[in-house]
Amino acid sequence: MFCFLCLSLVSTARAEVKVSVLTCSPGEEVYSLYGHTALRCLNTSTGEDLVFNYGLFDFNTPNFTWRFVLGETDYWVGCTYYSDFVREYELRGSGIVEQVLDLTDAEATTLFMLLRENINPKNRVYRYRYLDNNCTTKVRDIILEALKGNGTVIYKGNAEPAVSYREALNVPAEGNPWYAFGINLLLGADVDKTPSREAMQFLPGNFLKDLDCAYILGPDGTERKMVAEKNILLKESGKRTVARNNFTPFNASLLLLLGTFIVMLCELRSRKTYWGVDVALMLLQGLPGLLLLFMALFSQHPAVGNNWLLLLLNPLVLVLLPFVVCHIRRHKSMKIFRVQIALVAMFLLTAIFCLQIYPIPVYFFATALLVRSLFHLYKDKICELNIV
Repeated sequence: MFCFLCLSLVSTARAEVKVSVLTCSPGEEVYSLYGHTALRCLNTSTGEDLVFNYGLFDFNTPNFTWRFVLGETDYWVGCTYYSDFVREYELRGSGIVEQVLDLTDAEATTLFMLLRENINPKNRVYRYRYLDNNCTTKVRDIILEALKGNGTVIYKGNAEPAVSYREALNVPAEGNPWYAFGINLLLGADVDKTPSREAMQFLPGNFLKDLDCAYILGPDGTERKMVAEKNILLKESGKRTVARNNFTPFNASLLLLLGTFIVMLCELRSRKTYWGVDVALMLLQGLPGLLLLFMALFSQHPAVGNNWLLLLLNPLVLVLLPFVVCHIRRHKSMKIFRVQIALVAMFLLTAIFCLQIYPIPVYFFATALLVRSLFHLYKDKICELNIV
């Protein structure tokens, strides 16, 4: 069906086709937090109106979740009627901005040929990469491919203020603190680089703004604005809401830190050691570390390999855990906690030297681990002071 629609469009009078970039505003689902980009092809003679969408995937694909973790997520390009596309986003409450491109007949013809090739069942699947090969970059790249030899794209407007990948990813996720916290844990130091203007076009909103100030520079030196017309096809309906939840990573980690201090005060008063607290802290430290290590070693996702957070969330503590419990219960020397202190110290050094940017809750957790380890090393001396 998709191929039929595409071939039908290409067989019509190509000079009468308008090509537009459609930018859809973010939705409430995690996969729609950053918005979406698609290509619209309208034949003004026949009224045939199609949208080419590079953001299609299927949750029911065998082993979808496992493949997603490994970075082997396959998306595909599809073709649908414009009315159906708009209806879908209208039901979500999302807005759609249309930017009609000022393409020559030759450029439009080339673009149609490329779209027809992409929509072929043998070519329609591609390996999704959220930073450099997603629904927005695919639209941009196929437009640039169509212009190759006929013109180059230049930008005359000011670019957005220079920010890192991490900062750019965090802005749309502000209303989903646990999701934002999760991606900040998984993504390593590579996302703290400041990318080029073109690289930042992986976000639909950035690509939209850059198109507004883009010009096509022809081989003869002539220039024309890339966007001939801009329309608001759908306004956001206001359905998108941000759930208010006080149980955020910030609050949870702060409570954990305060709880650690309270437990230590209780231990000083009772002269007992609640080793279950150490088990909980070390599990919170080691289990996420297993995930980070797995992602760094086996996942094809970009920017998950060079993750200095592994110094703090280190799977090594899971190996030490039985020895820690044994030492605490038998009231033996707590020198084993020096390993924990060393891990926290190395983590803090990476933060001081700005090797990687970490979310604030991680610092609360690191502080809890540090004071707990120091407490075990110097508990006897503190008890001798009789401060409680």
